[in-house]
Amino acid sequence: MKHFFSLTLMFFITLAHLTAQITDVVTGLNGPTQIELNGADLYISEFDGNKISKIDISATTPTPTDVVTGLNAPDGLGFNGTNLYIAETNASKISKIDISATTPTPSDVMTGLTGPRGIVLNGTDLYIAEFGANKISKIDISAITPIATDVVTGLTGPFEILLNGTDLYIAVRNDNKISKIDISATTPIATDVVTGLNMPLGLALHGTDLYIAESGANKISKIDISATTPIAIDVVTGLNSPVGLAIDGTDLYIAEFGANKISKIDLNPLSIIGFSIENKVNLYPNPTARFIQVAGLTKTENYRLYNELGIEVINGIIFNNDKIDIQNLTIGLYFLKLENGNTIKIIKE
Repeated sequence: MKHFFSLTLMFFITLAHLTAQITDVVTGLNGPTQIELNGADLYISEFDGNKISKIDISATTPTPTDVVTGLNAPDGLGFNGTNLYIAETNASKISKIDISATTPTPSDVMTGLTGPRGIVLNGTDLYIAEFGANKISKIDISAITPIATDVVTGLTGPFEILLNGTDLYIAVRNDNKISKIDISATTPIATDVVTGLNMPLGLALHGTDLYIAESGANKISKIDISATTPIAIDVVTGLNSPVGLAIDGTDLYIAEFGANKISKIDLNPLSIIGFSIENKVNLYPNPTARFIQVAGLTKTENYRLYNELGIEVINGIIFNNDKIDIQNLTIGLYFLKLENGNTIKIIKE
């Protein structure tokens, strides 16, 4: 039996809640790439400045201070206690500093790598994205003399890596995709998670949402890694070569390499400001798994469909009694915003 709902409650959603708002956190950096949180301190790899700096994100006006200088194109960062591991790309090595020291001094951990970029720790295993060697390798940081062993090869420009359980997600820059491997497997094999991206360089996980810095498109997108077939949707656009990402609560921090700054957006769910009774517009079926049909329109309307985070997932033009295909969207709450500003709630099942 066809569900038919006559929706008369039209929700007014302000543009501020439909578009992720970008705010500057700190400017005047020198080529920031990867960022890593340690408490309230955000550590920043200044690739072009050959140093690591940090800011206190709890400060009203965060001010960068140097942690260690004299590095060689630092990129990936990873903490193990008070030891901060650093991928020095142009020096083809991993170094480390003790951030509790009055004057941190870098010491070599592993040399002879090929363009190391992203790094991530799993216990005493340090995984390394060797961009120049098209592979992921790992070392045991507890060893007196660590030896790099290959984890997976045959990638095309692995840039950033992120660990979720035993799944290691890999931003494969030159193939414009996210792949993953199971590090618990005897012989890990890379499988595609999502393709068709534009120069993915940064990753951050919030629940089951994997946020991706698409530097070539100057935007942040995200996928739901729990979905059978993850689809990338835009979170925020109009950035300037975003690279590193870090999440603190609902704040997503972004290293904008091209703008020499750290910015942030709030990932808080979409909030509804108020509602008003309007002319009847009928949606059916609602809830729906495949499509929605709109009746009661008096003219052709431009529309945008937003998820509950206020992120646009579909847009187009709709006529009276026209259908919108939503079968590829994940289950949840959506809002159909018409050209005249009225918004209608939709449930995807």
